Amino acid sequence: MDKVDEHEEKEKNKPVTYSYAFFHIIFSLASMYSAMLLTGWSTSVGESGKLVDVGWPSVWVRIITGWATAGLYIWSLLAPTLFPEREF
Repeated sequence: MDKVDEHEEKEKNKPVTYSYAFFHIIFSLASMYSAMLLTGWSTSVGESGKLVDVGWPSVWVRIITGWATAGLYIWSLLAPTLFPEREF
């Protein structure tokens, strides 16, 4: 029985295999990129001289993307409190 307890203790004290700093840098860059897309910083002129990415389909894609991103963020905050027995 001691070997099982010892093995569990080693598993609990196992160091994290990824970098928290790298995760937060990538997440920040992804958030900034999404904000750039939603605010239209990347509008560019095509070969014909007209603006690319202009029109109602583009607007609705941005709106849906914004709501989906907000929904996922809110879910990531609420899920651990709604389902405490699950591991997220």
